[in-house]
Amino acid sequence: MLDLIPTLAAAAGDGAVMRDLLIILATAAFVSLAFRRLKIATIPGYLIAGAIFGPKAIGLVRDSSSIESISHVAIVLLMFGIGMHLDRRDLRSGFVPILAVGMISTGLTALFGTPIAMLFGLDPTAAAAVAIAMSMSSTAVVLRILQRRRQLRQLHGRIAFGTLLSQDLAVVAAIAFMPVLANLSGSAAVPEPDAEPTSVLSIIASALISIGAVGLMILFGNYVLPRLLAEAAKDTSHELLLVCSAAVGLGAAVLTGALGLSPELGAFLAGFLLAGTPFKHQLSGQIGPMRDLFMAVFFTAVGLGLDLSVMLELWWVVLLGVIAVMSLKSLTIGITAWLLGTPPIVAGVVAVSLAQAGEFSLVIAGVAKTNGLFGEQAERIMAILIGIVFVSLVLTPTMIARAKFIAGFSAAFPRSPLRRGVVISQEIQHEIESDSVKSVVVAGFGPVGRVVADKLAHAGCQITIVEINPETVRKQSSIGRRVIFGDITNEEVLHSAGVTNADAVLLTMPDDEAVLRATRHIRELNSTAFIAARTHYLSGAFLAKEVGANVVTVEELATADTMAKQVQDYLGSSVEEEPEDQGDD
Repeated sequence: MLDLIPTLAAAAGDGAVMRDLLIILATAAFVSLAFRRLKIATIPGYLIAGAIFGPKAIGLVRDSSSIESISHVAIVLLMFGIGMHLDRRDLRSGFVPILAVGMISTGLTALFGTPIAMLFGLDPTAAAAVAIAMSMSSTAVVLRILQRRRQLRQLHGRIAFGTLLSQDLAVVAAIAFMPVLANLSGSAAVPEPDAEPTSVLSIIASALISIGAVGLMILFGNYVLPRLLAEAAKDTSHELLLVCSAAVGLGAAVLTGALGLSPELGAFLAGFLLAGTPFKHQLSGQIGPMRDLFMAVFFTAVGLGLDLSVMLELWWVVLLGVIAVMSLKSLTIGITAWLLGTPPIVAGVVAVSLAQAGEFSLVIAGVAKTNGLFGEQAERIMAILIGIVFVSLVLTPTMIARAKFIAGFSAAFPRSPLRRGVVISQEIQHEIESDSVKSVVVAGFGPVGRVVADKLAHAGCQITIVEINPETVRKQSSIGRRVIFGDITNEEVLHSAGVTNADAVLLTMPDDEAVLRATRHIRELNSTAFIAARTHYLSGAFLAKEVGANVVTVEELATADTMAKQVQDYLGSSVEEEPEDQGDD
């Protein structure tokens, strides 16, 4: 982490880093645009961009070492994001058995994958590292496809999400395990001859200091961090909230690194602590674009070290590797989900959807290479692994689209011998399959939003409130309402509020520009939702309807209608009463 400072300083001096970074981003953008046109995942595009323009091909970037610090920051941000997506409420609910599908299947894939990797000529420790790396599926690609197909709330989507979350958690352990494997293989760095031997007392003292520091971080996250962020959230631009959260994440990474632990562990822990605050959805959306930018740099930098000639020379090994990885993962994930009570066809669909290797496969493989686990064959092994990831990710969109067809044979399987099934608890089953309750998202909980939300709640609708006032969020949460802190124009907030599956979305905030941006995003995420918007002026109503609103209430017209009705009611009652008064006279 600290290496980033001198790297950026050097960039200011000779411009080499800036030039290389410009080339990386420009080529990644160009290749990714082409891949998007072909409806292929962008991560393979980053890898190919690095390979084509790296030192072993065209050579526009001759030395990838200048980008290594930025790539390391990317890994830290990825771990930070994993922590933020881990909801503590899920760990207390029936979602835990779904996580078990991921934990067990990942372990089985690594276990059975090790002897398979040894058949390719790897020694046991290198084979174990490869098997652990290949056991990870692609969270970024799969979730994006399931969201676009509106399948995340379906049974197979929820199980796939839980499995991916389990794998993401396993990444932290896998990265920490690589140095242990290196020690077992004897490839770890040999201490200097003059170095003093480490005593048992110093090891114990170091461990106690590390445990104490982690404990203090947890106490800080539980008692100080929520108050700090609540104060920062009063800034309506949310800039201060982002700065404070980024400082917490990077600070935790630096602290754990200084203690001799993994910086990635510190970043994950910081993200997990932030996930326990009401601000997680807004923060996730704010950090997301920055994380995606660093991801592009990271995967392009991985591609810089790829020798395309090696991958082409060993194409048959890559092909066999793809078949082995996707077959093994389909079997372990599908059988585990089935044994734990998932209906056979659903287990088959989940298995097909998660059969690919993923972005964290390359992260773990990179850590293994750094620790010397691949020895002198490191370049060839990395070329093969990158090829496997590339091909499997290219196949993923098609496999998910045809998952039911591919897994159709599983419908003939009997139900799990575990008749009661531990995967789907009654409350999760109710949440997934209940179609009778209409879901409504209300953005803005001022006077208008409060009245609308109360009326719809009394009508039996399930209400989710999105609000940027932290005090309002705290009060409404305390009385049991489902409230999300965040800006409704933030895509992560929209996903967290359930807009992709909502029956209706009401935009009641008094901000015409925000209403237009939110309407556009909501319509992109959900083509069938009923969108009711509020604008100040008639011109804003026309624009809102152009971008997807079904109904727009114009305040100036609504005010005029209400005032006219009130005057008419008064005059009408006066006219009716007047003859009676005259008759009495």
